[in-house]
Amino acid sequence: MNERNRRVDGLGRAYAGSQLQIQLWVTRRSTQLTQALLAALPSLAPQNPRIRWVSPLEDGGFAEYQDRDFLRAVGLEGCAPQLSRFWPRGGPVWDALAAVETARTPDCRGALLVEAKSHPSEVYGGGCKASTRSRNGIDEALEFAKGWLGASSDSDWTGALYQSANRLAHLYFFREVVGVPAWLINVYFIDDPHSPTSRAEWEVALVGIKAQLGLAGISVPHAADLFLEAGTRGELLEPRDGPRTSCQTHRPRC
Repeated sequence: MNERNRRVDGLGRAYAGSQLQIQLWVTRRSTQLTQALLAALPSLAPQNPRIRWVSPLEDGGFAEYQDRDFLRAVGLEGCAPQLSRFWPRGGPVWDALAAVETARTPDCRGALLVEAKSHPSEVYGGGCKASTRSRNGIDEALEFAKGWLGASSDSDWTGALYQSANRLAHLYFFREVVGVPAWLINVYFIDDPHSPTSRAEWEVALVGIKAQLGLAGISVPHAADLFLEAGTRGELLEPRDGPRTSCQTHRPRC
């Protein structure tokens, strides 16, 4: 049995943890999720955005995307050549994605990039495992992102917090390399039955995480931390009501 089969059932529904919770919120609470995101991103809400969730969707087996596939999912496949020069294959696998349309963007396209966690230890990992050839490109991209954010130059972005760092680098890619409006949302689930973490515990942990990233006291542009109440797997197993798309209809005049 491979790793995915241990984590999901035959229909792609996760058994537990942040994977289950983000599936639940995107497919069962998409309106509430969109409203919470807009409240957390006051610079986006006034643009009257149309937000269309594209993963993880039930009709697609709750697939998560990376590399060219994630660009295709949000309607930005034209940025693939630039992404391949910026970051090697095997980039972030996004927990959730949404395509964004606003009246301010010439082609009415942007992206919401979502990283979801259920407990602080999930933020940490084994660090960058890339080959020497890929590592050179990754190091360069991370340094560009550090400079853009004003992060401490001696902070370690390829160690235990590499996953957080490479997400920040992709926000930099969209905003500064290709000039596409994108927003990064870090979703932290509260009281997940699998690994209960209170909001207070999250807030304490995040102070340390941001300090390790060299971002203490720095407000990351076009990004937000979002705290959501965890649900149960039973809610995900219930049939959906309404149309079979996840869409918040704030529609611009494009």
